[in-house]
Amino acid sequence: MVEEEWCETMATDGFNIFINGSFANTLSDDEIVGVMAHEVMHCILGHADRRGSRAQDRWNVAIDLATNLILTDAGVTLPKGGLLDWSYRGMTAEDIYNHLSKDKKALKQLSKSREKMQGADVHLSPTDLKGQWARDDDHPSEAERRRLRKGWRDEIKSKLPGKISGDYADEIEMSGKQEVDWRGYLSNFMTGLRRDDYRLFPPNRKHLWRGIYLPSFGSPGPDHIVVAIDTSGSMGREELGKILTEIDAARQIADCKLTVIQCDSSIKSVETLEAWELASADFGKRRMRGRGGTSLIPPFEWVAKQVEEGAPVPDALIYMTDGYGEAPIDDPFFPCLWVVPEGGSMQFPFGDVIQVQTSK
Repeated sequence: MVEEEWCETMATDGFNIFINGSFANTLSDDEIVGVMAHEVMHCILGHADRRGSRAQDRWNVAIDLATNLILTDAGVTLPKGGLLDWSYRGMTAEDIYNHLSKDKKALKQLSKSREKMQGADVHLSPTDLKGQWARDDDHPSEAERRRLRKGWRDEIKSKLPGKISGDYADEIEMSGKQEVDWRGYLSNFMTGLRRDDYRLFPPNRKHLWRGIYLPSFGSPGPDHIVVAIDTSGSMGREELGKILTEIDAARQIADCKLTVIQCDSSIKSVETLEAWELASADFGKRRMRGRGGTSLIPPFEWVAKQVEEGAPVPDALIYMTDGYGEAPIDDPFFPCLWVVPEGGSMQFPFGDVIQVQTSK
């Protein structure tokens, strides 16, 4: 129980639950059970840990909707005025957040409703100083909380009726997943590539344009990366620019050339840039060509044709797409990394997959 200004109702930091006794006295027995269930569900679903760098106000609305939909569907009584919109039924908190990012009108209305709601709870970050006094030496770390949630997840799935458990399976499964540092993953992917062609002391390509021939000691690393961009309209220009900039930052460590393929249902543009040319490239302002249908096959066919005509096999193909399109069936003869935005498909027949969050 707390009687502090920051907690006028109830609150949670993802593990501890804080209750304002004065507020609790205004509720019926059923409503107290409902509000407690709401806080417990935030903990079970890992909403505090899943927020990442997302905007707090928008995340508050998204996780309240995700939580209240499950509880209401399960027959739990919640205080009147709680956020509830059945159009988001079955969506994960992340999906709701992304939808609200695009639907500003809905976000404004829901945010206003939450502000006016007498029983709106407080969502603290796991390290917020407001709840620090409740975290003793035995307080679980983020990894330990994730392990706990896996057990809670299995229990709640067994307690919920089968249909409800199935309808909200994605949100429940997200509780035990670890948010990947996609920038770190991308950097590790790039620097982890190794060339198979160890030519003895080739000229250093970085200085050839100056007419200067310096030896290269053949340090292992990628020589040529192909980046395919899905320009069908499923990914925004700003989003694509941010990811391309990160890819180039990782590429600079290896000092290799980059081929950028823009493709919707067919290839619209192919541009190959040497390492020294990339120094002045501004991917945030790059023009995107296409915006038609989606096929993920053409870039793989383009690479195969280049190799048939005598070009070296690229060290990897990085494909930026939401994943909703026909993909090749057979594994390529080079590594492949799919870079997918939040809400995109994670199902691919081969390669590694990372999901990125670029909006805030």
